[in-house]
Amino acid sequence: SPFTVFHPSAGEICAFKIHGQELPFEAVVLNKTSGEGRLRAKSPIDCELQKEYTFIIQAYDCGVGPRETAWKKSHKAVVHIQVKDVNEFAPTFKEPAYKAVVTEGKIYDSILQVEAIDEDCSPQYSQICNYEIVTTDVPFAIDKNGNIRNTEKLSYDKQRQYEILVTAYDCGQKPAAQDTLVQVDVKPVCKPGWQDWTKRIEYQPGSGSVPLFPSIHLETCDGAVSSIQITTELQTNYIGKGCDRETYSERSLQKLCGTSSGIIDLLPSPSAATNWTAGLLVDSSEMIFKFDGRQGAKIPDGIVPKNLTDQFTITMWMKHGPSPGVRAEKETILCNSDKTEMNRHHYALYVHNCRLVFLLRKDFDQADTFRPAEFHWKLDQ
Repeated sequence: SPFTVFHPSAGEICAFKIHGQELPFEAVVLNKTSGEGRLRAKSPIDCELQKEYTFIIQAYDCGVGPRETAWKKSHKAVVHIQVKDVNEFAPTFKEPAYKAVVTEGKIYDSILQVEAIDEDCSPQYSQICNYEIVTTDVPFAIDKNGNIRNTEKLSYDKQRQYEILVTAYDCGQKPAAQDTLVQVDVKPVCKPGWQDWTKRIEYQPGSGSVPLFPSIHLETCDGAVSSIQITTELQTNYIGKGCDRETYSERSLQKLCGTSSGIIDLLPSPSAATNWTAGLLVDSSEMIFKFDGRQGAKIPDGIVPKNLTDQFTITMWMKHGPSPGVRAEKETILCNSDKTEMNRHHYALYVHNCRLVFLLRKDFDQADTFRPAEFHWKLDQ
């Protein structure tokens, strides 16, 4: 900045001296005769580090004698410098993301408040003058203080979550360097009762114990609970309900399982040629037979062989209920025995003590030993 010093005796001005420590300024003489000088910065000035400077400056004439010792100095002049700010910094949000939860069906004056700051030094550039929602077509508005409100009632069924981007402007209209993300979750109106459970449960046979309602919880809506009583009832219309086998015919099942063409059906639909199933209880029109331990089907001679060969397959589908008698009682599914006393089984398939057991006894003409073979499979029920 130029300035002028006048010498009363029309002498020359040879120097200017600034009094102060580590000041980033210097004063140079432009014209000794006129006393014109210039005050300039020796290094970059940063308003964010220091907004203003105050120091003392003196002028020295070109007196006779050694430098400065014989120079006469002027009176002290006080210099006050204010640093003009440049809008170099963009607003930044205090949080990279904001989150709020609202209840559907309500209009809020303020859901949440976002806040941005600016590192510029002047009020014009350091203050945030405006906020703006960048995301279009959302039912929200924001004021100059960063308060976000909804402009219409929100519906949990229509949309459960909104994600909107918000930017900020300083008073120099410089936008934020990066927008902030605002997430608004909509929760339904509180209704007391059990939540997060389903009426229908898919169960894979043989998968063991499966929790019925792993995520169930009781919503009390902040109300007091004195006691809780739960009754769970599982229903099925008939034996095959819920099993994908009911969607296939018997022949389709045999084809899917790769059975041979010579398969023998031991429980066929009743007819003139297959009348041994006529008196059995039937659970449904799908010809699913029921056995209660008091009746059975006697298959005529010649339908099945007396003894099984080295390779054979027995296929069945069975739903096993509670045992009608004591635990140690055998529940026979299939049995081929002697015709007289019926106490010597050639082969048998039965349930005993929660195990599926298959007994195979070979005759003397089939093997060198008469020891029967038993196979046990433990059942999870």
